[in-house]
Order: sequence, then C-alpha cells, then structure tokens
Amino acid sequence: MKLTTKNYKTNKIRNYIKTNHTFFLFNGNILKSYDWIITEQAFKNMHFKYYKIFNKAAIKTLNKSIYKQIKTTINGITFFIRPTPNIKSLSKQLLFNNFEPLLFSLIALKINNKMYSSKQLKNTCSLNYKTNKLLIYQFNITHLKFYYNFSK
Repeated sequence: MKLTTKNYKTNKIRNYIKTNHTFFLFNGNILKSYDWIITEQAFKNMHFKYYKIFNKAAIKTLNKSIYKQIKTTINGITFFIRPTPNIKSLSKQLLFNNFEPLLFSLIALKINNKMYSSKQLKNTCSLNYKTNKLLIYQFNITHLKFYYNFSK
C-alpha cells in the first residue's frame, strides 16, 4: 500500500479513536493566528490536548467503524480533544463553561467504546459511570414501587 496523505490522515484518525478511551468531539470555527495562540494556551492551562481532523478523511474513517451515527455531525472544522493523564476528574461544568468562551461547541463524547451525543450529555447528572448507574438503579426502584402501588 502506497502511503499518501489521504491514507495517512485516515490511519491517524483510526489510530486516535482506537487508542484514546476518552475524548471529546468539538466543532470549532476559523480563528486568526493570534486568536489560535490564545486558544492553544487555554488548552494547555486546562490540561487538554487536541487533534484537528479533516472532514472527508474523518467521514470516510467513521463510515467504516462502529460510530456511523456521528458522521452526520461532522461538518466544518472538527477537533478531537482529550484530557491529559494528570486530570483526576472531569465535570460537565468544566466542559461547557471553559470551551464555550473559546467558541467550541460539544458534538459528542467517547468513553471506552461508547459515543454519547451532546443531548445525552445534557441529560446526565455527571460523567462518572458509577454515579449514573446508581441513579438509573434508583429510578428503576422508585418506578417499580410506583407501578406496584398504582396497580393495587
């Protein structure tokens, strides 16, 4: 196989998706070089790393993967942003409050092998798996009690 820029880009995106267990898919906008320097400094201060993906290569790669639903959201300049390993905890407020002033809008989140859209993230209380699982369990118990009392 001859190495071309298209093959390199698709292989880099495929490798990024496979190796990183947690990353965010953000939609950005075109910034001037001075504004982009400020944005890069903000990423470094917040302990995040980024990778800019190219639309056609990303759509081609996602078309061949299990994340086919996300390919429709990729339009414009898109970034994979991942936290550095020294971040101990992530919160929704950190994501929404720190990236919106930088003119980035959240498209999706990948945790382990599952991709969550921005609407699904807004409905969850936290990004902690155990907390979300406990909330679902509590909801099921109360719903079962309600159904049991209602049927009597």
